[in-house]
Amino acid sequence: MGKNESVKFRGKQPSSISRFCKQQAEIREQFFFMPRKIKMILEYDGTSYHGWQRQENSLSIQQVVEEALEKLTREKIGVIAAGRTDTGVHARKQVIHFRLRGELPTNKVRMGLNAYLPGDIVVKKAEEVPEKFNARFDARKRTYHYYLLFEPTAIYRNFCWQVYYRLNREVLAQLAEQLIGEHDFGAFSRVNIEAKNKICRVYESRWFREGDFFVYRIVANRFLHGMVRSIVGTMVDVARGRFTVEQFQHIFQSKDRRLAGTAAPPQGLFLQDIQYS
Repeated sequence: MGKNESVKFRGKQPSSISRFCKQQAEIREQFFFMPRKIKMILEYDGTSYHGWQRQENSLSIQQVVEEALEKLTREKIGVIAAGRTDTGVHARKQVIHFRLRGELPTNKVRMGLNAYLPGDIVVKKAEEVPEKFNARFDARKRTYHYYLLFEPTAIYRNFCWQVYYRLNREVLAQLAEQLIGEHDFGAFSRVNIEAKNKICRVYESRWFREGDFFVYRIVANRFLHGMVRSIVGTMVDVARGRFTVEQFQHIFQSKDRRLAGTAAPPQGLFLQDIQYS
């Protein structure tokens, strides 16, 4: 009987051990394999994409990045970006973050992801950051550049607005300066924009020469949907004589997008930089 009892007792052990192992695995996963937060800097040519944000029926940069991450890590990963660029808009420094459960080193994540991404999207840098970091909400300043070229180009056709009429550059400088400070930019945002608050603080707004290009630089704490392209398009309309400086001031103060000029084409716009301090 003692032998049978011993066999019976041993028969219960695997179940108890299994539960114990499962509990230990859960504890180990919770405390030793908590997801890391990864920050990445992306550069991309937005020509072939319908902007950053995922779309139901169109290819976006976010979709391509998330699918490449899944192939690399075998994890379903959602990424958060510092800013949502529009269709055809480019980025020299787009900042994203995501959580990663695996132990793959960040340099391997960067190298591996670049191997899966198409040539028009590149990971420039990857690093592990504290859990509290948020690529979107922690950003303090965002910088956009818009490129004009006053002659035909084949090589740069997807990276500038080719303008074939004379512009008064002194007027452009004057208009740009008027945007500095905290203002309601409703006149330069999409009519159907969801944001109720359209106030942005502009720290820098100016035009400058860069090689053959004439470039508009704007730095602000936030941007409304379509804001930079609407500003550039309206300024160009004034500089070519379609509107007066006084009309521009009236448009700006009206907060009515319907009064402003046509938005500049997307291919000249670059998300240039994101600052977190």
